[in-house]
Amino acid sequence: GFICFDSSVAGFGRRDRRVKVELLTMVLPYSTIIATVCSLSSSPITPMIKIAPGVSMTRVNLGTCCGSEVEKAFPAWWAAGGRGVDTALDYGKEVPGGKESELSAAIAKVGAPRDRLFITTKIRAGLDILHGLKFCIGLDADYAVTAVKANLAQLNVSQVDLVLLHAPCYSDQVNAKLWQGLEQALSQNLTRAIGVSNYPKKQLAALLAVAKTKPAINQCQMSVAQQEEEMLQFCAEQGIVFEAYAAMRGCPFDNIQVQSIAAAHSVGVAQVCLRWVLQKGAIMAIGLGSNATRMPSYAKANLDLYGFELSANEMATLDATGSPIRGGSCAQGY
Repeated sequence: GFICFDSSVAGFGRRDRRVKVELLTMVLPYSTIIATVCSLSSSPITPMIKIAPGVSMTRVNLGTCCGSEVEKAFPAWWAAGGRGVDTALDYGKEVPGGKESELSAAIAKVGAPRDRLFITTKIRAGLDILHGLKFCIGLDADYAVTAVKANLAQLNVSQVDLVLLHAPCYSDQVNAKLWQGLEQALSQNLTRAIGVSNYPKKQLAALLAVAKTKPAINQCQMSVAQQEEEMLQFCAEQGIVFEAYAAMRGCPFDNIQVQSIAAAHSVGVAQVCLRWVLQKGAIMAIGLGSNATRMPSYAKANLDLYGFELSANEMATLDATGSPIRGGSCAQGY
């Protein structure tokens, strides 16, 4: 047999892949056979993924919403090798989480070069619906462009890498107008890519029917407990990258079978749950919580997901611990 080595991005570990081959004939040169076998082995999941023309995004990003502290979390994330961060204009205001101004200060504190950090942000469009209100704030393209500029001002940057509509409004026509605003922001180089968050299949399909630029991302809740199989499939069919948030929600820490899977790979149960997300074809935004003393170890573990691979049986075991979300829905949150 042969051993094919695959070196991933520096700092993210190294993976070896064993490929057994029986040489029934010697038709091909030895080196050609080795090269062919190595190229046919399944492609590894790497730390970066292409989301739009000329734009690659980190698969694992620091989440800053909903109880996740920012001022200490970002330095820990950066020190561990994290190069992607997810924020929103309303975090720390209408929605619990770290403010963009606090994130900006943390970025400056560690001296992170702008070109080495992937920044995702969101505009408030549709968020009021998640609060149970009937109407959306912001109904047109001008609002969307103005909101993107407000994000840039809070972050103290001239351009972000990705802007999302935070949630859909009830009206497909309003969603289309807001999307036109993001398309304008893209053409004005205020952002490198645009996408959506919390969009169910029906509303995403309606947007795709009128969009000039396809959403690069759809961001929904997804975890071992809440499995987004239908939305994952739809996004894959449309060439849209699915991004999970709340990826640790319901991780079965006390499940003996899952504990055994973690032990077999010499990793923690949390890493198994996050690796499951990656192998489902999703990327993620994941927070570090609010305990500053644990942030460095959490950051290191959350980024150390590329040195092991779950088998089909192990994936099935994890599948059985949760339940699928039906009907093309998108589990919504912040």
